[in-house]
Amino acid sequence: ASMSTPQNDPTGSHVDVSQLSWEQLQQVHASLQQDIQNITQSYGGLRLAVGRFKSSDENLTHFNKENKDREIFVPLTSSLYIPGKLGDIEKVIVEIGDKFFVEKEIGEAKEFLKRKIDDLSKRIEQVGAILSKKNQDIQVVNMMRQQKAQEALRRQSAK
Repeated sequence: ASMSTPQNDPTGSHVDVSQLSWEQLQQVHASLQQDIQNITQSYGGLRLAVGRFKSSDENLTHFNKENKDREIFVPLTSSLYIPGKLGDIEKVIVEIGDKFFVEKEIGEAKEFLKRKIDDLSKRIEQVGAILSKKNQDIQVVNMMRQQKAQEALRRQSAK
């Protein structure tokens, strides 16, 4: 039993788990569990980011002539809003980096958001594939741990 075949593992970290001791299997298992936890967190964060960008894109559809000068609530924080008016329906301020903002026309802002959504969606696919592989690896390790435990029990009862 092995966790990855040399062909699909460019890092060369192919491990034949049947050759590992019980203690080594425990270490590999703990390491895989930690990897899975970290990757799952990353995956969730990416999905949240895509959701925020999609929400922003959806909100841009409200920037039209019918809504010009309409009363709105402007969020100051996630739970604090102030009243305002939708004045400029041609341009918005977009955060393009860590607290770095630029003014963009609605079309440019939509293109920017589409690129972000596409990039993050590709990343989600990649992270999902890695997560799937790690889950397969931990199953292999668990099967080998069970086999080693059964072998140890057989040796005990044979004495």
